[in-house]
Amino acid sequence: MAAAGTQALFEQLTILLILATASHFLFRRFHQPTIIGEIGVGIVLGPSLVGNAALGPYRVVFDPAVVATLAVLGSIFLLFLIGLDFDFRAVYTPRNIAVAFGGVVLPLVVGFGTALYLAPTTSIGVNGTPFTMALFVGATFTATSVAITAAVLLEFNFVKDPVAQTILGAAVVDDILGLIVLSVVVGTSAGRVSALDLAILLAEAVGFLAIGMAAGVYVFRRIVLRIQVEGKRLGLPHSGFLVAMAITFLFTLTAESIGLSAVVGAFLAGSVFAGTAFQKDFSEGARHLAAVFTPIFFVSLGLQVNVPAVAAQTGLIPLAAALTVIAVITKVVGCSLPARIARMTAHEAVAIGWGMTPRGEVGLIVAVTALTAGVIGDALFSVIVFVLILVTILPTPLFKRALRAVERERRPAGESSSNVTETRPRGG
Repeated sequence: MAAAGTQALFEQLTILLILATASHFLFRRFHQPTIIGEIGVGIVLGPSLVGNAALGPYRVVFDPAVVATLAVLGSIFLLFLIGLDFDFRAVYTPRNIAVAFGGVVLPLVVGFGTALYLAPTTSIGVNGTPFTMALFVGATFTATSVAITAAVLLEFNFVKDPVAQTILGAAVVDDILGLIVLSVVVGTSAGRVSALDLAILLAEAVGFLAIGMAAGVYVFRRIVLRIQVEGKRLGLPHSGFLVAMAITFLFTLTAESIGLSAVVGAFLAGSVFAGTAFQKDFSEGARHLAAVFTPIFFVSLGLQVNVPAVAAQTGLIPLAAALTVIAVITKVVGCSLPARIARMTAHEAVAIGWGMTPRGEVGLIVAVTALTAGVIGDALFSVIVFVLILVTILPTPLFKRALRAVERERRPAGESSSNVTETRPRGG
């Protein structure tokens, strides 16, 4: 039996990694985020197509326990990597916080209200209520995908521009806010819904981040630094990284033990080692781990998408359309207005709004958390994944156009448009 289980693991890893890599090449050719290809692979392999029960003995079935274990490792390594790029000193400016706050609160509130009134009761999971279902739906649209936005800024050579600094800083802040929202929503789904309980949940989330960061910076970071230095002296260059991974799993264990999400602990552990002398070494090691496990996380999301289940519930189609429009508008408005109030130009504010619109990692993690907790059903999960894919792809051309408008606005009066076109990065 053990041998059969091992063979199934090897077989599934072979299929998932080969197809995920193939999707990377395909989607990169069309300048699209690779996570969309990974989710697409999962959709093809899942109950929507080759895993459909209607195929009988010819369908492909993946062991959900194996995939779930590999996927959770992928989410942990992914959030650890994001945390490694988190610099508290450069990020927490009043403008960044205002932009991030607007980009979290508006999507959360409007998404909650839309799901509460449009989602059919059949889309609620076995452990959910209309309130908790709608709260999770709103939470999926709070966090910006930093990786996708950064790729566009890099393409335009805009990374050091004030617009880019505001976008990236606010995106990191709203990832933090999104993770806090996730923690509060997870606790709420467990039945803690009174005002006092919500306040306690929020205090737990903020307290865990504050205490964990303090312990990490003043205790764990120094221990790991000493181990890393001593390990390199003895020819053990990965010793510090291994201990950092152990601390990461300790943080995820602690987060889950107090009712928070494991990814909150992983993010916090990564941020502990941000800006240190060994950040580059740790980032390289974590990227190798993430290169194996994170694609499986996104494939696992696609595996849970059930198109026939969505088609069977016609009431979800208007909800999907409404959520797509709302997810875009609330981010653009919620982020551009605070930027404009902070005395940025209209073009700069609009560019910030479009730059904050793409969703991705954290939103998908919120969605899979809701599905795993039984708060939402398979059909609603599938709708959320489709909406997140759409709002990741659709805003990119508009973001590029907004950056060009900023570029034109700053162009000296005598400079011709042909000169700007020649210096513009290819593919823009």
